[in-house]
Amino acid sequence: MILAENKQVASYVIRLIAAVVNGTKPPELNGLSLKAVLSFAQKQNVLNLVAYAFDSLKNKPDKNIMQLLSELRMQKIVIEAQQELIAVDICEKLSKMGVKHSLLKGAVIKKLYPSPDMRTMSDIDIFVEADRCDDVIKALVEEGFTYIDEGELHSIVRKGNVVVELHRSLIDSHYKVLSSYYSDGFEHFQKKSNYEYKLSDEDFYVFLIAHIAKHYRLSGTGIRSLLDIYIYEKEMTELNFEYIDSELKALGLEEFNQKIRKIAFDWFSGDFDGEFDLMSEYFVSGGVYGIDGTSMQNSYIYDHIDEDIEHQKVKTVFKIIFLNYDEMKIRYPVLEKRKLLLPLFWIVRFFDTFIHSPKNALQRLDDSKKIMDIDKKMVEIQRISGIKKL
Repeated sequence: MILAENKQVASYVIRLIAAVVNGTKPPELNGLSLKAVLSFAQKQNVLNLVAYAFDSLKNKPDKNIMQLLSELRMQKIVIEAQQELIAVDICEKLSKMGVKHSLLKGAVIKKLYPSPDMRTMSDIDIFVEADRCDDVIKALVEEGFTYIDEGELHSIVRKGNVVVELHRSLIDSHYKVLSSYYSDGFEHFQKKSNYEYKLSDEDFYVFLIAHIAKHYRLSGTGIRSLLDIYIYEKEMTELNFEYIDSELKALGLEEFNQKIRKIAFDWFSGDFDGEFDLMSEYFVSGGVYGIDGTSMQNSYIYDHIDEDIEHQKVKTVFKIIFLNYDEMKIRYPVLEKRKLLLPLFWIVRFFDTFIHSPKNALQRLDDSKKIMDIDKKMVEIQRISGIKKL
């Protein structure tokens, strides 16, 4: 996990961001490595917020650094403007086509930040009627968009530097609890005008927490997710938390929300003491989308969360390396009447796989290593989250 010196850097970046969004004076560097601060902020995709903060420092970095940060801020302003123009254009197009639609996530929450460019987005998320999605893609391609890709959850188009995800569903189907809750399309949405819809203020909050929980469970998430919670609650002062808590309880996310909400306000209300517990440390240990390469490990942890993980690790790896007799005799029929040869054929299978399916063999070895690398801290991070089955 995160080293002690990196905790100082993470704490400083958090306090810089808190100063920006609260309109207060940012703390000075006071001997911290500028390179480490900028690197951490970039990894967490909050470098533009740090750029805003540095502009108000008494002892600023040298002119070259400040020039680069100024250019970065301008770049983010331009990107945000381009994204906004295309979002408005697409929404108008969808209304003319008679397609129900709603902006999601960053495209909505950015408007609550002191300046919308402070909340960067890699793409624009728009929820559309599933049975009209193909019509929408065709219409957008005819208007100069480029079709990029398609998955279960959304289709992706691009225009210039702006990427748009057209969501047919709000949640991937393998998240059984969440996808069941959001299975009825626009049920949780309110009509805004004609064919444009929006989540109610409370339902937007519920979806925000569900989305963060999904990332936490997958491979983690970063500072920006918690900043969204703080900003949303700070600006939306009349939220009905009785309703919110009841919906999150139905999703098994009430405890998770309480914990991350506390971290968000500890960090960004302006009085952060620099101390990290296990959950808050997890948020600053990776990047904006968590820690690379841990999704398989976290899935394994949740599959065995109520069991002895150490025992299960050995059992699973043994099964990967040593297939049981029924599976082995399908691959090697000679074993049908010679079960005693099973240990010998485990060795045969090992070399056979490496010779004929090296990629498959290496993947199995990599999976085995990742499972064995799961430690008590990784298990505890998921266990204390309060997340049940998503």
